[in-house]
Amino acid sequence: MSTQKVQNIKSFYKDQPIYKEGQKGTVAYMIQKGSVNIFRTANGKKIMLDRLGRGEIFGEMGALSSSPRANSAEAAEYCELMVLTEQVIQTLLSRCPKTIQHLTKLFIRRLRKANDVNPQKTHKNSFLSICRVLELFYKCHISMKPGDAKRIPNHKQGITASEFSKQVKDILLVSQLEIDNTLNQLAALKIITIDTHGPGKAFAERYVQVKDLETFFQVASNLHKELSKSSALEPELEYIDIHDFAEEVEAQTDVLYKKMANLEIPETLFFFHRNSALSWAENQEEDFFKRVKRKKKKITELEDVNDIIFVDNSTCKEVFAKLGYYKLGVLLSIADEESKKKILGNLAKKIAKIVQDEAETRGPASPAEAEDVSDELIELIKATKGVSI
Repeated sequence: MSTQKVQNIKSFYKDQPIYKEGQKGTVAYMIQKGSVNIFRTANGKKIMLDRLGRGEIFGEMGALSSSPRANSAEAAEYCELMVLTEQVIQTLLSRCPKTIQHLTKLFIRRLRKANDVNPQKTHKNSFLSICRVLELFYKCHISMKPGDAKRIPNHKQGITASEFSKQVKDILLVSQLEIDNTLNQLAALKIITIDTHGPGKAFAERYVQVKDLETFFQVASNLHKELSKSSALEPELEYIDIHDFAEEVEAQTDVLYKKMANLEIPETLFFFHRNSALSWAENQEEDFFKRVKRKKKKITELEDVNDIIFVDNSTCKEVFAKLGYYKLGVLLSIADEESKKKILGNLAKKIAKIVQDEAETRGPASPAEAEDVSDELIELIKATKGVSI
C-alpha cells in the first residue's frame, strides 16, 4: 500500500491488495479514481464477486462493526480511494439518513452475489443478513432529523415490521417466514422488542425496537453461533412461503391453493411455524376451523364441478338432464362433499340412486375423462345462462 496521503486519500496500483478476507476491518473506502475487484478465495481459487467503479463504497461493514472482512479487495487498475472511518460514516449518517440506506443496498447486493456463488450456504447466512439489515435500518430510523421523523406515523414506536419485511425482501433473497423467525427469536431473548399498536386486529401493526444498538449485532452473532450448534437455524430457515414457491415454479398462488385443496401437492410439503401458527389460531373466532368460506363466483368465472354451488338449482337441473347418468356419475366421483349434495339434491330420488350406484360400481374416473366431463358441465352451464364461451 502506498504511504501517500492527501486529505485521507490512498493510492493503490493494479493488482495491489487493499485488504484480505479474515482481516479485522476498521475503515471503509470510497473510490475516487479507477476500479476495485471484490473477490473471495475458495479451494485456492479466486472467485470474483464484483467490480466497483468511481463513487462506490466498499468495506463498509468493517467500519460499522469492526468485524472480520468477509471477502478480499484489490485494485483492478491504478486507483485512488478515500478512507472512511467509523467517525466519518457516523457523521454522514447524522447529516443524511439516506446514506445508511445506500450502504445497506450495497452490502446486500454483494451478499446476494456471494450467495449465488455458494448457494448451499444461503440459508445459513440468512439469520445474520436479516440482523445486519435490521441494524442498519434501525440506525437510519433513529438518526432522522426531527422534521423528517414527524412525517412518519408513530415514529417513536420504532420501525414497522411490515415495512421492514418489504424492504428486506426487495434486496435480500429470503422468505417472510425467515424474517418472522428471526424477529421472533430476537424478541424471545429480549434483544429487540415487538409491540402491536393500532385500532383492532385488522389494522394493527407490529413495531420493532432494538434495545441496545451498540451491542446488537455482536449479541445477534453470538445467538447465531449457539443456534447453529444446536441446528436450530437450518430446518426453519430452509422454508419458503407460498409466494416464493409460486415464483419458483412460475405459478399463481390461487392455483397452488386449489392444488393443495385437491391433494395434488403432497401433504408432507405443508409446514407451519408452530408458535406463530398457534398464536394466530388463538385469535380466530370459535368456529373458524369448522367451516370454509368460498368466494362467490360469477358464471364467467366457473372452472370445475366444485363451482356448481354458485349455480342456481333450475340451471343445474336443466344441465344435469342433458349430461345423462354416466357423466353425472363421473362428476359425483370427483366432486367434494358440498358439490355432491348439490348434484344429488337436484336429481329425482330414483335417478340420484342410479347415479350413486353408477359411480360406486364403475370406480374413480381417469383424470383425462374427469377433466373432459367437468369442462362439458361448465360449458353447458354457461350456454344455458347465455354466456359466450
